[in-house]
Amino acid sequence: MTPREFLDQVVRPNVADFHANYGSLRHGYNAVAAVDALVAHIFWYIRNAPAQGDDTAYRATLASQNHDFRLLRDIAKAQKHVRLTKGVPQVVRAEQVSARPIGYGEGQYGAGRYGGPPQLVVDINPGDFRYVESVVDAALTFLEGEMQRLGI
Repeated sequence: MTPREFLDQVVRPNVADFHANYGSLRHGYNAVAAVDALVAHIFWYIRNAPAQGDDTAYRATLASQNHDFRLLRDIAKAQKHVRLTKGVPQVVRAEQVSARPIGYGEGQYGAGRYGGPPQLVVDINPGDFRYVESVVDAALTFLEGEMQRLGI
C-alpha cells in the first residue's frame, strides 16, 4: 500500500470518523494512530532517499519541524505504551488524553467545539491543554505537505 493509498483508505476515514465523534476516545485514538502510522508509510516509500536507519529517526526529524506533529507523535506513543520513560515527551501518560467539556473562556479562542460539549483534549501541563482534534488536523496537514514536497 502506498502512502497515498493509506492516506485515502485509512487515515482520512479515521479522521472523518473522529470529527463526527469528537468526544470519543476510541475515534480519537484511531485518528491519532492512523496519522502517526502515515509517517512509517512515507518513510518506507522513500527508504532509499533518507539517511536515517528507521522511521524512529524520521519521526524525530519531522517532530523537530512541526510542534503539532511532535505532540501527535507523543500522544500516539503514550497511548501505545501507557507511560513514557525515555526522552522528553510532552505527553508522558496515556491518561493525559481525556474527553471533557471545556467551558467558555477556558480554551484557546476559536479552537475546539462551540458550546462546551465533551471533546478530546490533551493536558500538557496544569492549565495548559490542546484540543486533540486540532492537533490531528494540523499534524495531518503537515504530513500532506511533506508528501507533496517528496512528490508522493
